[in-house]
Amino acid sequence: MSESAILAWQSYFVTIAAVSATLAGLLFVGLTISLSQVLQGYGYLSRAFIALFMQFEMLLLGIFGIVPGQPPWVLGAEFIVTGLSILTGVSIFAYHFPESALSAVLGSRGPRTVRAILGYGGTLLPVVAGIGMIFGQPLSLYLLIPSEIAALYLSIGNAWVFAVEIPRRAQLAEPREKD
Repeated sequence: MSESAILAWQSYFVTIAAVSATLAGLLFVGLTISLSQVLQGYGYLSRAFIALFMQFEMLLLGIFGIVPGQPPWVLGAEFIVTGLSILTGVSIFAYHFPESALSAVLGSRGPRTVRAILGYGGTLLPVVAGIGMIFGQPLSLYLLIPSEIAALYLSIGNAWVFAVEIPRRAQLAEPREKD
């Protein structure tokens, strides 16, 4: 793989860095709105951590991708370390703060399974892309696209849950005052 192959992806890396930073901010806003409910448990804390760290991973990949003159094997190594580090971090966090089937918003087994698959795919595909880069396979960069889609899905979905669904459901659960 040549440096020109990486240069061809420059706009992609700039875009994912910008989008990831923006979505991380949106997640923080949503978390601020629902902080009391998130801290009560029911797996929301784990979902927030995973969504934020998936965006952090995408931000790092974007930043690493725009470093000028970087040899492909170095970029590949950065992708591997980043993906494995994020996977390790979110796995440890999820172990200590597991999702709960009692979660009021999308807590059933199906949505939890989808989130787990997206989380693993989103962190492991950059690792595979990095391995491909080390072995001179420029097409391996295309694995970053489904990884970014997984991170986007988790982040946008959770931003909605934190900013809209949790407050809406909390409001519906409150006893209404009689006129």
